[in-house]
Amino acid sequence: MADLNKNERIDYFYNDDLQIIQDKTAFNFSTDTLLLAAWATQAIRDRHKVVELCAGNCVASMYMAYFNKASYDAVEIQPSVADQAQRSINLNHLENRITLHIKDAKQATTFLRKDSYDEVVVNPPYFKAPAGHQVNPDRKKAIARHEILINLVEIMRVSSQLLKMKGKLFMVHRPERLAEICQLAAQNDLSVKRVQPFVAHRGEHANLIIVELVKHTGSDGLVLADTIAMQDAAGQYLPAIAQYLFESKAAKAKRLARPKYYFYVLLCHDQTFYGGFTTDLAHRLATHNAGKGAKYTKARRPVTMIYHECFSDKRDALKREYWFKHHSRSWKEAFLRAKQVKF
Repeated sequence: MADLNKNERIDYFYNDDLQIIQDKTAFNFSTDTLLLAAWATQAIRDRHKVVELCAGNCVASMYMAYFNKASYDAVEIQPSVADQAQRSINLNHLENRITLHIKDAKQATTFLRKDSYDEVVVNPPYFKAPAGHQVNPDRKKAIARHEILINLVEIMRVSSQLLKMKGKLFMVHRPERLAEICQLAAQNDLSVKRVQPFVAHRGEHANLIIVELVKHTGSDGLVLADTIAMQDAAGQYLPAIAQYLFESKAAKAKRLARPKYYFYVLLCHDQTFYGGFTTDLAHRLATHNAGKGAKYTKARRPVTMIYHECFSDKRDALKREYWFKHHSRSWKEAFLRAKQVKF
């Protein structure tokens, strides 16, 4: 269980495996962020490098990481929001997959490598904030909705700088700013390739768009996709949207039927730690204590299993084991304390 601060709660998204820490009084993630992540996920491959700008509580990065093995960087400038994001990343055991940077996205090329990302994903502030314009008195909400700390010009510039040739930018925004997006794309070696409009209910004007842009490619071939309605008359999500927000019964049954793989930590007799991988925790512990396990634990018996994590993919468990083993003793202690493990 994660440590929660005042006014915080743990919410679930997509399925019960994904958890997010949110402030009940602040700006929480909404459907547009999940749709953005779902559309970007279709392009992301396991070998890819992805960066999320204006990451907020990192819900998009965590959603995308659920469906692939790509490497993620997330950039969020507000320390309090980033703190929630980092604790959520830890809660979902994604520390070795998502690296959070508490920095200014405008300066991303000073701490992230230029021309090296396959995808940039961003849910930016939608509204301009001209002098004298009234914004939400809540600073966090104002920053999330208005171009106070970063604007569209800066986002398009830094996104192009981060992307490799033929890399893709996925952005969710308001339809009324599409012309501006297209103009800025041309100025930053980006071509708009697909625009996906959404409406709350069929028969209304589009109130949301996801734009897919490609770096250093021809400007022809734009696809203006059919508008997707999000809700029926009763306010329930339609199947075209629900498939991205909720795990189907068939998908859940398939996931639960998969073999389980475990990363585990042992406390040895000499008070050192050992990280390992197994498909059977009880059997593996017995093997270690019988002297038939790893060479390291054979001379340090008896050992006690003090922590474990469960994965549905063998590669995830093995990566987690490798990641744990290649840290210092002090780091391992901090990691276990964060998981509320006593040793």
